[in-house]
Amino acid sequence: MACRAGAESGEIGGPSGVVSERDSKRIIRQWNREIEAEIRRERSRERDSGPWKAVVWAALWLLWLGALVALLGHLKG
Repeated sequence: MACRAGAESGEIGGPSGVVSERDSKRIIRQWNREIEAEIRRERSRERDSGPWKAVVWAALWLLWLGALVALLGHLKG
């Protein structure tokens, strides 16, 4: 029986794209690290969106309303 050249050494893929098992495991570990980092970033964003976010938006809305009233008062006066 004939064996493929890379079958015994743990390589996956053809001659044009030979990837060893070690490389594929390294790639999977890198993907896992990236996914875990993204999950950590999302969790930190969720913590930042607590009640202070609503307070800040309310303050910005009041600031905008005050500026609008000041502009209308200036135009009529």
